[in-house]
Amino acid sequence: MTSIAKIVWKEIENDIIARRGLEKGIVSVKSLAVHLIKQHKLNVSVDAVVSAIRRYEEEKPLEKKYETARKVIAGSEDIRITSSIVIIALEKTKQTQELLQKAFTLIDYDKGEILLIIQGEQSIKLIINDKNKEKIATIFPKKTIINIEENIAEVNIQLSEEAVRTPGIISVLSTELMINDVNIVESMSCVPEMLFFIKQKDVVKSYQILFDLCKIKTKE
Repeated sequence: MTSIAKIVWKEIENDIIARRGLEKGIVSVKSLAVHLIKQHKLNVSVDAVVSAIRRYEEEKPLEKKYETARKVIAGSEDIRITSSIVIIALEKTKQTQELLQKAFTLIDYDKGEILLIIQGEQSIKLIINDKNKEKIATIFPKKTIINIEENIAEVNIQLSEEAVRTPGIISVLSTELMINDVNIVESMSCVPEMLFFIKQKDVVKSYQILFDLCKIKTKE
């Protein structure tokens, strides 16, 4: 593949709107070529970019990956919803990490309560049930609490084992939510489960979107 083709293909793959427009046949190839030249200041002719775009349409390298990912997602086993979730963001300090041990003792896992932890370079996030918010938050000094985000719901997708070995699974799932105006507040995985945390107001819409994508069979 020529250098210009590599550049054009990469830009199309990074631009979900352009890619989907090409897939649906609603984007003018020439107009897209002009846009790419202006947007990325490419020192090439319009005809050269048009040629690269048409080759992309013929080979569809990214679309093949998406198609494979969609087929694997369609084999998902279940989708579960947990509402009334709270996300507590804490400063990452030695004291915070020591106090986390106490937080675990306050969770009743036998009753389905949750305590999930996401740790970054500067902060730690606790994902818990709303009913446990006060007793968990009071463990930590107020000055270490960066933010508490309420009215969150968890969408847990039970993927197939094949999903672990398939590129693009997360991209397909998150893109479907994005194009339907659903904001993902947080996400995490515990293979073969994929967890998305969204605003409670979006839970019904999100469930339907993912239910249709995963082709979950209704239990009789």
